[in-house]
Amino acid sequence: MSTSLAAETRRLTHAVATASDQALAGIVAYFDSMADRLEADRLLDAARPRLRKLRPPRPISLARLLFLPLDGVIVDARNWRRQDGTIPRNALAVLTEAVRRALGADAAAIEAGIAGRHFADLAVVDALGRKLWHRAAKVTPSLSRPAEWEATGLVEADYHRIAAMAAGVWRHAEPLWSALLAAREGPPEILVRDALAAAASEDAVVLEAMLATILLKAAKPGSVAAAAAAAHVGPPGIAERMLDRWLEDCAPDLAVDDAAGAARLAEEFVEAIEDLESSPAVRRPERRQRVAALRRQVGDACRTTYAEATTQSLLSPLTHATAPPDNAAMLALESTARSLKRLEVAGRTLGGDAAYDAALRRILDGFGSLRRRPGTNPADLARLTEILAGSEVALKLLDAG
Repeated sequence: MSTSLAAETRRLTHAVATASDQALAGIVAYFDSMADRLEADRLLDAARPRLRKLRPPRPISLARLLFLPLDGVIVDARNWRRQDGTIPRNALAVLTEAVRRALGADAAAIEAGIAGRHFADLAVVDALGRKLWHRAAKVTPSLSRPAEWEATGLVEADYHRIAAMAAGVWRHAEPLWSALLAAREGPPEILVRDALAAAASEDAVVLEAMLATILLKAAKPGSVAAAAAAAHVGPPGIAERMLDRWLEDCAPDLAVDDAAGAARLAEEFVEAIEDLESSPAVRRPERRQRVAALRRQVGDACRTTYAEATTQSLLSPLTHATAPPDNAAMLALESTARSLKRLEVAGRTLGGDAAYDAALRRILDGFGSLRRRPGTNPADLARLTEILAGSEVALKLLDAG
């Protein structure tokens, strides 16, 4: 790769990684429309953790549907390590094509059924996913290494290892899918136990892949790990190892210019942290320290994002406006203020009240200055103040006029 091309690739990767949540969703939608996604997937690798949290609408493709039960072990090819029991992303297209050829008319029928559909269409994912996973589990063990495998840079042993793990997960995808459907609300312990018990005779890497995928989707990872440990399936310590991997990969990334997205992520992090702190899976001191570190990281991210976003998304637009906001603009500002209030409420549960108090004082002082500017509508400022600080403070701002 030439120096200039490498520099351009780094620039594009940085741009994707630092894009706002709204912009990232647009980028993903554009990449999804591309026939050849190899370079697109490489550019998106830097934003994968955010995409898992954002969950933008994604069109269903055969590859995505096929590997949905293995989401927790799919990694960037540059970060793939053979001993980790993961699947490098550049292997997915080759494996999908091999399964497609083996399934023939069945694959064509499934692709026709998912055409134009998104993963929000759970009924379609449920019906066609179950059919695809069942068929793939049957044909994959007899597949030979595809000729295209060589282009991935992986060796033949890697193919057989990855194909065996995938086939193992697909064999038990139905109970796993039931757990995943409930994961966002905190899957009942019985669903986690049932999914793992169904695969009790499989190799440990299959159990690890299933558990990693449940943890990836789970609102309450500590509860999932505790349920998995209580199931006594697989080698000792498997639940704790997968939870440690989840903690290592978990990093708060709240976008300053997307208040709604930042609020939602903050709330999800808080729910996960509170669940972890009460989970028996986090009794060991070193794991408790990791959770405490995650609490600090998320708390810092919430405080920083709140302080910057209140200025950038509320005060600055009003300060630099040449005319009072119209109804549409005001509705957008009110929506932003409500999201920032949610972010503040979630963030305060992690500590740092003084930082939120200081940030709130700054924006209210800014509103006070704007209140004295000719042409400003005091009712607009009072409405935003009411959302951020309550009706009593809003009345004081009006009275100050």
